[in-house]
Amino acid sequence: MTIMVLFLCVIALLLGAIGGWVVGSARKSAEARKALAQRDQALVERDRAAAEREKAKIERDLMRAERERSDAERLAMQQRVEDAQQARAAADARVAEAEKLLTNHEEMRRQLEGTFASLAQRAFQAAGENLVAMNKTQIDGTLDTKKVEIDGLLKPLRDMLEQYRGEVLKSERVRNESYGGLQEQIRALLAAQESTQREASRLANVLQSPTVRGSWGENSLRRCIELAGMSEFCDFDVQFTVVSDDGRRLRPDLIVRLPNNRAIAVDAKAPLNEYASAADETDETRKREALAAHAKMLRRHIDGLSRRDYQASIGDTLDFTVMYLPGEHFLSAALVTDPSLFEYAVERKIYLASPTVLLPLLRAVAAGWKAERTEENAKKLHDAGVELFNRFVKVMEHVADVGTALRRTVEKYNGAIGSIDRMLWPKGEELQRLAGSGKELGALNQIEAVPLESSKLRLTMQNEEPGLLFAIDGRPLEGTS
Repeated sequence: MTIMVLFLCVIALLLGAIGGWVVGSARKSAEARKALAQRDQALVERDRAAAEREKAKIERDLMRAERERSDAERLAMQQRVEDAQQARAAADARVAEAEKLLTNHEEMRRQLEGTFASLAQRAFQAAGENLVAMNKTQIDGTLDTKKVEIDGLLKPLRDMLEQYRGEVLKSERVRNESYGGLQEQIRALLAAQESTQREASRLANVLQSPTVRGSWGENSLRRCIELAGMSEFCDFDVQFTVVSDDGRRLRPDLIVRLPNNRAIAVDAKAPLNEYASAADETDETRKREALAAHAKMLRRHIDGLSRRDYQASIGDTLDFTVMYLPGEHFLSAALVTDPSLFEYAVERKIYLASPTVLLPLLRAVAAGWKAERTEENAKKLHDAGVELFNRFVKVMEHVADVGTALRRTVEKYNGAIGSIDRMLWPKGEELQRLAGSGKELGALNQIEAVPLESSKLRLTMQNEEPGLLFAIDGRPLEGTS
């Protein structure tokens, strides 16, 4: 009795220990699942935070690149102004030098005239005195001798006059050549300035039309799309029309399709009036006022795009809207006047873009489409490979069935031959002897079936059960379960 009680106590203790272990294992498993869930949630939160930080970093880099580009354009503009001023100063210096040369020539001419007059007076005086002396001393000289002596006295004066005449002609020729070249350059400069003014005036008159400005912006946008290769690698809709919740028809100039069913709306603007007025102004105060009006016009365009709310009309697939300006100078002039304009647009999910900004953006989208197409082709190749492999396995199943049927047929045939040899053949020979027939019974040979196994391919079924994995050379085949 005591032994039975002790045995029951031991069994109860064992059952209690097993139950406690089972409960503890279940609790630990639940805690482990909870810890794994918390860890997965933490990883998701960490990835989301990393994505937000990456997005903020990209936006900051974009803003910084825009500011650096504006500073570079402003410095380039200042450099061009300084170069023009230096060129004008050099031209003024050349004109002053030519005028100084002319003054020097005039002064030299006056000095030569004075020297000539003085020398001529002294020569004539000396000649007269010598002539009087000779008349007094040699009154009886012949006329030819007097003429030779007079020519000898006047020859230095004649040579001096010829030398002076050559110097004057040379100086006049140099002055005429200098003034002729300067006048030719001035005429060419005036002609180029008039041609530039005519072209600028004609272009300004043409761009006064809103339709022409819109066509100019759309053509510039199409050119950026072609240069970025978006015609081949991305779907885009020019003048795509959407309808808002209140029934208004909204028509962005461009919808850029992104992978994963995302999109970017692009609206082209060409604010030319205020900028053209600023370019025509010569007064600095009025120029600054016109540029300020140009920046305000861009701000109004930003507000207008923000109110259109393409996000609500197109759907959650729209990431942001790009306001495209077809000229770098439109954007740089506005940012110089109003540096906060870019941040103002970003706050409203509007990104300002010139050709140098939009073109890299579209090329990045084209690269994304290339990667998407590559991934799709790889998936199609994988699916085709799996399908081909499944069909290959199916064919091998049929071949294996044919082999099994052939093996069974050979076994049946050999069994029939063995039965004939044992049971029918002796009776046949006995009938042949009794009948006295000269014909002999033909021999029947068994088929020795030697299986031919491929060294490259052997198809087996694991556990000889249908529906399980097949194997080649002992390795299970994927996708055949």
